[in-house]
Amino acid sequence: MIDASSTQLRPQFLLVDATRPAATWTLWGMSLTERLLRQVSLLGIEQVVVLVSQETAQDAVSWRPDLQRLHSLRCDTIERLEQLEPLVAQSSGGFLLAQGDVVHDDRLLQHLLQLGPDHCVAAADATVAWLSAGRWRQRLENTPDTDLTLSQFVGGLPATSLAQMGDYVPELRLTMTPFMIRVSDATQLRDADHLLYRRTFKGVIDAIARYGYYHLVRFLTRALSRTTLSPNLFTVLSIAGIWLAIPLFATGHLALGCVSAWAGVLLDSIDGKLARLTLNLSDAMGTIEHLSAMPGLGLWFVALGWHFTDGRLLTPSVEMIACWTTLAAFLIDKVISGAFRQHFSRELFDARPLDALFHLVAVRRNMHLLILTIGVVLGTPQTALVAMAVGMLMTLGVHISRFAWIGLTGGVARDTTSK
Repeated sequence: MIDASSTQLRPQFLLVDATRPAATWTLWGMSLTERLLRQVSLLGIEQVVVLVSQETAQDAVSWRPDLQRLHSLRCDTIERLEQLEPLVAQSSGGFLLAQGDVVHDDRLLQHLLQLGPDHCVAAADATVAWLSAGRWRQRLENTPDTDLTLSQFVGGLPATSLAQMGDYVPELRLTMTPFMIRVSDATQLRDADHLLYRRTFKGVIDAIARYGYYHLVRFLTRALSRTTLSPNLFTVLSIAGIWLAIPLFATGHLALGCVSAWAGVLLDSIDGKLARLTLNLSDAMGTIEHLSAMPGLGLWFVALGWHFTDGRLLTPSVEMIACWTTLAAFLIDKVISGAFRQHFSRELFDARPLDALFHLVAVRRNMHLLILTIGVVLGTPQTALVAMAVGMLMTLGVHISRFAWIGLTGGVARDTTSK
């Protein structure tokens, strides 16, 4: 087996079989074919050849207006496989071969790039492969032009099944078997729609995100995916909503502060989903959002304490103690979580099933905001701040005890094949 990652061997282009009508169907704002183009562009492939039929010749290459702005791609179309020969002749690394009417998990493509040429990933009714130029020419020589089909080029290749691949996605704390779904009717398209959305949602989330706004965010994200609005816009608005709540809390405008904070929370969920579903990703903006999240939440606690103590944050009172207790426990919890991740290469939130279950009710940003909102609605915001402090201490206590227990009982079972 060739280890492509060690030899720096790369496929020169992607060949997409878009001869079937479903390749032109729309999913999350773009055709299935365009989704595949964007996926390989993110992996560094800059040339795509689309094989079209008379039925799909026009719609298969109808792209969103932002495709060329976001992705450096050269796109060509052919109607017969023999037209590919001049390009193959210049391709020392071979090329990827995929079906345009199939929804691909990005882990499949990443897996192929690690394996090297003349390998494929196969499902029951779909295949994605990396072919070498030599195999292409061999099949051309042995097959009459009239009998030439793409399936003949992947037959007999060493294959990885979906079940053989890792099912853990670390950045999303998500356990999901990689998928490759051939779409041929509206029901399958709807199933793929829901599966792609779930693939963008963190696997371990709190009860508010899972049961509160999961469907609302999906509805809003679907509507936004039909536009060319950048996810970065919603990231900026999310940060603005989170940080605008700070002066509102500090000056006693608690209801407005809660509205601003909830808007920021919703937009924080939307921007990531929109970026992943439209394959419009920005590492820089993701870093900015990550760096702004922790101080933003910490300053909520300080702002509330400032308001309830009339600015006397060093004068002993119930509200002062609640403010500093919440902030201190929050910061220590961040240190504990970071140390666990550093030591075990896994998040504490989903180290074991019990930890994932606890995360549903752990008092973190959404739970803090829910407690505060209930307190504001009931007219007892000071009591809410005390409840936030108690909840934060309980969360910290559970995390410390789980860190110790997991360390004493064998650590975390690592999924070494996850991507």
